[in-house]
Amino acid sequence: MAKRKTIRVEMNRPIEVQGPRGTSQGVVRDFSPGGCRIQQADAKVNCGMRVTLRISLPDRIDPIEIKPAVVTWVGKDAFGVEFLSLSTDTRARVKAVYDLLLEAQTTHESERVISLPNVSWTSPSAK
Repeated sequence: MAKRKTIRVEMNRPIEVQGPRGTSQGVVRDFSPGGCRIQQADAKVNCGMRVTLRISLPDRIDPIEIKPAVVTWVGKDAFGVEFLSLSTDTRARVKAVYDLLLEAQTTHESERVISLPNVSWTSPSAK
C-alpha cells in the first residue's frame, strides 16, 4: 500500500457509493483531499474497482459528487478509495472542508467552533 500524501481527518458523514454492482450507503470515517475510508458492512467492492461517490459534506446541504474514485483496499467492514481526477470546483470544496476539519482537530482549544458562511442558528429560547 502506498504511503498517504496528506493526513486524514476524522469524519462521520453519509456517503452513497455507486459502482458496477449497484448503489449502496455507507459512512465516511476519515477524509483527505486525496481519498477517504468508508465504513460499510458487506461492501460489494474490490481493489481496483472504479466508483462514483456522493458525500454529504458539512459545508452545504447538497452532496458533492466525486468520480471517478478507485478502491485501494478492502477490509472486513470498511474500504478505502482514492479520488482520481477532481474538477477545479470539486477540488476547491474538498480542500476547504478538509482544511476546516484539520484545523478543528488539531487546535489546542477545549472546544472549537467551525463557522460556515451564510449559516445562522437560533435557539428556541431566543424567541
